[in-house]
Amino acid sequence: MYYLVLLLAGCLSLPCWASLTQLTKPELALMQSLYQQQDRALSGTELNKHLLENQFLLATARQLNPDLLKQQSSVGFDNDYHVRRMMVTLLIHQFPALKSVPKVQLEAPFDAAALSGLLGSYPADGNYQPEQLSHWAQIKLLDTPKVTLAQLLTSQSMQNRFRLHQGDTGLLTHQLIEWRYYADLTAAAAPLLAQQGLALTRLNALATGELLRPPMLAYLGIKAQLHGERSPYLEALRENIPGSEIQRYYQRHRDDFRYQSQLSALAVTFDTMEEAKQFHKQLGKRGPLPALKAAKRRNEFATDEKAALHAITREHTQRWLVQLAFSSKPGKATSPVRTPQGRWAVVYAEQPQYAYYPQDSETVRYRALESLTTQHAAAAYQKRFKHWQQQHGVKL
Repeated sequence: MYYLVLLLAGCLSLPCWASLTQLTKPELALMQSLYQQQDRALSGTELNKHLLENQFLLATARQLNPDLLKQQSSVGFDNDYHVRRMMVTLLIHQFPALKSVPKVQLEAPFDAAALSGLLGSYPADGNYQPEQLSHWAQIKLLDTPKVTLAQLLTSQSMQNRFRLHQGDTGLLTHQLIEWRYYADLTAAAAPLLAQQGLALTRLNALATGELLRPPMLAYLGIKAQLHGERSPYLEALRENIPGSEIQRYYQRHRDDFRYQSQLSALAVTFDTMEEAKQFHKQLGKRGPLPALKAAKRRNEFATDEKAALHAITREHTQRWLVQLAFSSKPGKATSPVRTPQGRWAVVYAEQPQYAYYPQDSETVRYRALESLTTQHAAAAYQKRFKHWQQQHGVKL
């Protein structure tokens, strides 16, 4: 899917932010062929809805997350860089005759010392000052297309920006050659696209919507965000969920908040794995008390040396062993496990007792908010999408 997103992004020539609300047959045919190349079959109706939904997401990005229109990651390349890179693949695939378009060989406009002197030291936080960008915007690197030092620098990944600050003229030259080649290729492709009833400006909007679909679905809470992060939009939805709704959620899903509150358990530690394995074997054959006596050990959960099993809660002082006991299967001893102190532990638990998290507990609040935020996000998404369709006369 990610490859398909990039491939479709190749249709772009950013910036071009005009959404489409009606699609032509040639546009649908082209996009259908791109999906088919990736073994992703969509019917005509599904394709039309998918592409128009992308346009809704693009319009929503302008309203709620405009920074995404330029770049998806502060350490990665900007969207325009991916456009130029993937446009070459798409156009040559569609029009093999474009293979004859040459790459004009260019020379670096500066030597390494001059480039390094112009850029200075790479900023510690990776952010440039407005005065720097304004100065670099006056330094023209190419006439066709017009490319300034500021444009080239900010289009690059953090790693490439750092290399340019170090005076890497080879990288500079390579990027300028690719930029010029992209301009020549798209110029040669324009009439070929026109013959098929296609235009680069129309494909721009289609591809931009596809490119921004995954991050915008995550931003709006329809897809999970990376590392469990929440966008400002989702945080606002979450903060507006009333306590009464959390209470109702608890009443409807009370069984989900049932947990093991107490166990009858045994924990024994050994210096070697072999000793632990032998105890584990005896425990399975003879039971807790005979195994303890045979090993001449004591239950580390118990204060009474003669006790085989001892009632424990999650608040027991032997925190690491307790966690192991509550995560084990009742009635079955754990295999020997290495402890943080370098010893080997075998834990056995049975007779679990259950309780319910209180309605006002942090556990209930967190789980309820996670679920309710997802529900609110889905409802808000459908409401926004429907409004956009009505506003633009879109019929799906």
